[in-house]
Amino acid sequence: MSRKSVRKTSLFSNLNTTGTIFSMGFDFTNANQEAILSQLQAGGYSLLGYKGAVGPNQVTAGLPTWFAEPCAEMFGKVEIDYEPMYEVYVFNEATIAANTTIKMESLSIPLALGTAVTFEQDGSFTVTGSAPAGTITVFNNRPASTSNVTIGLAALVNGAYAPFCAFTCTPQGSVSMEPIEDVCLFVANTGQVSGSVVGNATAPGCTFEFNSSCISYELAFIAGTLGITNAPGGLPVTETTSGANLSQLLNTPS
Repeated sequence: MSRKSVRKTSLFSNLNTTGTIFSMGFDFTNANQEAILSQLQAGGYSLLGYKGAVGPNQVTAGLPTWFAEPCAEMFGKVEIDYEPMYEVYVFNEATIAANTTIKMESLSIPLALGTAVTFEQDGSFTVTGSAPAGTITVFNNRPASTSNVTIGLAALVNGAYAPFCAFTCTPQGSVSMEPIEDVCLFVANTGQVSGSVVGNATAPGCTFEFNSSCISYELAFIAGTLGITNAPGGLPVTETTSGANLSQLLNTPS
């Protein structure tokens, strides 16, 4: 699933190029970083990414793992690309515990922020109008006798839409979801995949914010701790500790 070349590895980079593309990069042509990568590969680690959002009735168990990139796939220069485009997903389970893997069983078309949609009983979506700026709202039009569902947003990363937030929604109820362009990264060898719900970071890592003046972060692993920081000359990031609460790190409006 990776596209590799002699000069650069760009993981899942077939993005829609109509909007701004944000990037997260590592350079393993550096001898120090290559040595750390060898350690990560030998340990079966993956690079895990998480992204923020706010709104009522958000699942309290944690955040869905946005992306999980195996370190075994990495070499040379690696870039993970993210475009702020969103789709609504629905998962037909309402009880979400830590380590649950959310499945996007119904998925809308790409939606702009400020859009309102209705989720129909047959699993389809209907665009119904506008929502408050910066949000996407969903009305759950399933009959009152049906069970609650989990609704969330998927964002375009690595060339595919992947879930990054989750909200409980009752039949004939609605949710309003606002993405926050804060990201947390760390590595783990605990088997997480995209959609795995995680409450706390299992290793040191970093957080950073994407905005109009910060669109590309060059990152580096830290020897010994396997934490993540900014590469020399790269935009600064905030280093985080193992055990940090992901919701507190990412789901707090600035």
